[in-house]
Amino acid sequence: MEDLARYICDLAKRRGAAFADVRILHRQSESILVQDGKADKLSTYTDRGIGVRVLIGRCWGFASADSLLRRRGERCLSDALALAKASEPFVSDPAMMAAVTPVQAEDIRQPEIPPNAMPVKEKTARLLEYERTGRKAGGDAIVNSVVSYSDGQREEVLANTAGTLVRTAVSRAVATCLLVASNGHILQRGTEYRGIAGGAELLRRTTPEEFSIRAAEKALALLKARAAPAGRFTVIFHPSITGLLVHEALGHNAEADAVWAGQSILEGRLGEELAAKSVSIYDDSTIPGAFGSYAYDSEGTPSARRTIIENGKLVSFLHSLETAAKFKAAPTGSARADSYDSRPIVRMSNTFMGRGTVPLADMMRGVERGIYLQDGHWGYVFVQKGQFICHAGQARMIEKGELGEPLRDVSISSMTLDTLKHIDAVGDDFEMKMPGMCGKEGQSAPTDCGGPHVRVGDIVVGGHHGA
Repeated sequence: MEDLARYICDLAKRRGAAFADVRILHRQSESILVQDGKADKLSTYTDRGIGVRVLIGRCWGFASADSLLRRRGERCLSDALALAKASEPFVSDPAMMAAVTPVQAEDIRQPEIPPNAMPVKEKTARLLEYERTGRKAGGDAIVNSVVSYSDGQREEVLANTAGTLVRTAVSRAVATCLLVASNGHILQRGTEYRGIAGGAELLRRTTPEEFSIRAAEKALALLKARAAPAGRFTVIFHPSITGLLVHEALGHNAEADAVWAGQSILEGRLGEELAAKSVSIYDDSTIPGAFGSYAYDSEGTPSARRTIIENGKLVSFLHSLETAAKFKAAPTGSARADSYDSRPIVRMSNTFMGRGTVPLADMMRGVERGIYLQDGHWGYVFVQKGQFICHAGQARMIEKGELGEPLRDVSISSMTLDTLKHIDAVGDDFEMKMPGMCGKEGQSAPTDCGGPHVRVGDIVVGGHHGA
């Protein structure tokens, strides 16, 4: 793989490319799903191939092939060069890239239990046990149960014409549990997620008590909860909700390709105070074992801890080699490609709000009537409008500084910058347990997000009037 990558880079230089990089990837994965007491699906996936990117004149060209034969690599290079040259008359925004510091490195991360070292039979048995104990905890109220697990290994070689040669190998594993409960009138769901940069040790570390039984308890609690009231409230975010806020509402806006394209509310605002002074937000791909971590991005730039907002002030964006050149900034190691047939684009990794100083109990005492949002499920951001929607799996009323009755079906909607400015307390705790695959431009990238508890002084809660 290394020899082929070097050969294509040398050939690209001889054929006039100002810059070229070659990524050769081989990945394997396995997924198991059990549902309603039965092992339902088993799937395996493998792919390998080469992707060649060139910069010539004012344009990029990219081509890929699902083969590691030398002649296919040569054809990819020819196609990439031809595409770049053919694009020249139509490009109004010339391609450019920051100076590359050559890196020669290897990052081989061996999991405790490689994905293929645990037999499918054992993996399936563990999933069925999770499901059995979860259903038992939920009793007759559980009407549907789904437990799934996937793991895999990704090996990649990256070379470029500046002299970089990086070889990486990393495994990741994810487990999810969904239990649906019914009281005959409504359905409610309890979910739990686990994910690591590692292998099948995830299954041996995860107990039913913290996984499927907890999911059952959530579903049962929601059956007894009332619908959320609608209106404007002081709201306290659990770290999982804080994570959704920083990832969905801010993180995508901080990706420099969106800023450059005029699709971000952060365009032209570097140096401005956009949040409360107690708010600092980071993206860090160096955290050991975190689901979104990596040592080098898909352009060979070393991983880093990146400060997006510091003490309320917007201080930087996430950059690739190209966006760094456009913004006259340093690359941040944020360019990632899903596979060999994908070009690197700017992506988040582990995105979180920094720890503050306020205990959760003190936050609660300051609320006369509000809502405590827990169990972040999903969020959506309208990047250009700066508006986001977030749904919480669980919630509680706050009455005179004390937690009150449980709520269900709670969503919040707000403008991103308004929410950041209305944060009036940042917790002294921290949690990051939201592993998942983030989608952008048809590509997926492993990410995580989190932070402390935070209190927001005024936000719209969707629910039922008079509930």
